[in-house]
Amino acid sequence: MKPFLKLSMLAFVATQTGIAQKYNDALISNNSEINFAKTQKRGIKKNNIIYYVENDLQTISAYKRSKLKWQTNVISVCGKPKLGEAQIRYVGYNSNKLLIVMGKHHFAEIDINSGQTTLVG
Repeated sequence: MKPFLKLSMLAFVATQTGIAQKYNDALISNNSEINFAKTQKRGIKKNNIIYYVENDLQTISAYKRSKLKWQTNVISVCGKPKLGEAQIRYVGYNSNKLLIVMGKHHFAEIDINSGQTTLVG
């Protein structure tokens, strides 16, 4: 039984850490917003934390000193948008949250400290 538990724990850790990827420094913006229709940038750097949209265009990861702080799949948490593709189109930084637009007109907020994601409309 113990080897099974160890293997299960290892699989869980590998799954959780395997999702995150190292961000590309060239794709990080110092601005407070990124609009995928206007820029190739994929992340925002504020207060030494990088908020990065992963390759799947559904997941946002927060990195502090190149270490993963939290990660959330916005589409999984909030559901697929009724209009538009199931991907992030816009990320805006506010003092305590990230403002997210996905699909055509779906909006979410992410707490910058915990990664807690909430559908707002």
